[in-house]
Amino acid sequence: MERFPWVEVFRGLAILEVVLHHLTGRFLRELAPGSPEWLFLAAVNRTLHFAVPAFLFMTTLVLGAGMLRDFRLGRYLSNRALRLLWPYLLWSGIYLFFRYWDHGIFQPERLLHQLLWGKAYFHLYFLAVALQLTLLLPVFLPLLRRRPPGVFFLLLALGLTLLVYFLNRHCRFLPYPGSFVLWYTPAIALGLYLAAHLDRLSHTLRLWPLFLLLAGIGLGGYLPLALEVLRGLSVNTFHYQAFHWAYTTGMAFLLLALAHRLAQGPLRAPLAFLGRYSLQIYLLHPMVVRLLERYPGFPEPLGFKPAFLIYLLLALFLPLFLARFLTRLRVSSLVFGR
Repeated sequence: MERFPWVEVFRGLAILEVVLHHLTGRFLRELAPGSPEWLFLAAVNRTLHFAVPAFLFMTTLVLGAGMLRDFRLGRYLSNRALRLLWPYLLWSGIYLFFRYWDHGIFQPERLLHQLLWGKAYFHLYFLAVALQLTLLLPVFLPLLRRRPPGVFFLLLALGLTLLVYFLNRHCRFLPYPGSFVLWYTPAIALGLYLAAHLDRLSHTLRLWPLFLLLAGIGLGGYLPLALEVLRGLSVNTFHYQAFHWAYTTGMAFLLLALAHRLAQGPLRAPLAFLGRYSLQIYLLHPMVVRLLERYPGFPEPLGFKPAFLIYLLLALFLPLFLARFLTRLRVSSLVFGR
């Protein structure tokens, strides 16, 4: 699967979305809530809120197709331990120290809780969810081998999603629903379907207008509610989640269709380069943004637009530079697991 160029192009597009999402959130604090500028930036920020489902969708597709081709449990687990578990534990430790340096906060009694739910720093929950997905996917291998039709995966997504939502609503067993893998069942189910029918991918991608409609309906319902949440107002959580699931699942498919198209053009090389180092950018860019925010003598005085651009360039290229440097030193696998 790694040899398919659209995989890394997809990751390149997704990591750009992640960085832009976090930067728009950072600069929202510079604007007066409710102002036209705040509303515009808030709408962009919430619209760019689909990276985690998209990455989980692609991870499911890649690992699911790989398991169908050749699956040995020991090799699968050792590979995931090197490429995911080790970076998660290492960078959780790094960010715990960084947070102590930044805010003077360290709570050893909460360490196990933070590691379990990905709360050592705000963005690390994705790796915790990806680890849960690693353990979950082999359970679906017999299902993938049967290659059931799309309607089966649709019913699986609807049934399991509603079960988890209402079970959590009544039992409150999830302290952080976004840190639980089954909270992303629609995107995962879509990845499972495509992994089982990878030979029909080009045909399936022709359904992009249907997923565009799904994403549009989802965004139309989700965005007003998300803006209300940003204002600190209460909303109907079921409506919020239902529209968000529809939007993010549709966007994951559309991102795949776009990556498949761009992989055949001149943008393939730069996007695939970003995708190749997407984990490194993901891990490092919040530290870059926070350090810039901590010392606002530069670039904020240059103005909103120049400052935003400088933040974006540094958040992308400093992690890329470090990743390439560590690769040349042949220690990248020790720091990033790859």
